[in-house]
Amino acid sequence: MSDDIRLYINCMEEVRDRINLVTAIVAHIVTTGRDLFDTELVFVHLRKVLELIAFASLTANKAKYSAAHAKFAEHWKSKLMLKELEKINPEFYPMPIGQPQLQANGVKHIPAVTEGFLTKNDFEFLYDKSSDILHVRNPFTAKDSVVQIGYSVKEWVSRIQVLLGLHMVRLVDGKLWIVQVPGEGPIRLWPAEPLSQQL
Repeated sequence: MSDDIRLYINCMEEVRDRINLVTAIVAHIVTTGRDLFDTELVFVHLRKVLELIAFASLTANKAKYSAAHAKFAEHWKSKLMLKELEKINPEFYPMPIGQPQLQANGVKHIPAVTEGFLTKNDFEFLYDKSSDILHVRNPFTAKDSVVQIGYSVKEWVSRIQVLLGLHMVRLVDGKLWIVQVPGEGPIRLWPAEPLSQQL
């Protein structure tokens, strides 16, 4: 297994571990003893999950990954982070896919998942809302103290799981990885190439 593949799998394992922790906090299996602290803990981990998703696909080119990571450290807005990542790999974002379907001609077709997953717009929204929740509220602000997060935490978790459960990643060199992230057990990754590159 190459270092790049191992690094990607490690990122996905960490995503899964953090999602499992978020789920345990929401179910009150894990708690700090204070609702406010539990909420903050949930959004720290959701934000880290988003960061892991963003950077995982850049692992095929460590130099570009390092440059992106250094620039990202300067950004706290998701739009800026995504803009930097898209400069390096315009198709960095994972694409959720369905189970391969064997066609009559013997070719396996992999259908795209079209709904119920964390889109790039969702990513940006959740990243920014996580930041809002994690900042200490200015006691003199007139802004509403309740942060509207769009979906419940359970729905955000579900959308992340649909995105990553079985997904395809386009690497900076044009190659593909098909990745399966089950709820438990080993994460699987299959290197592939687009059909046009194989001809």
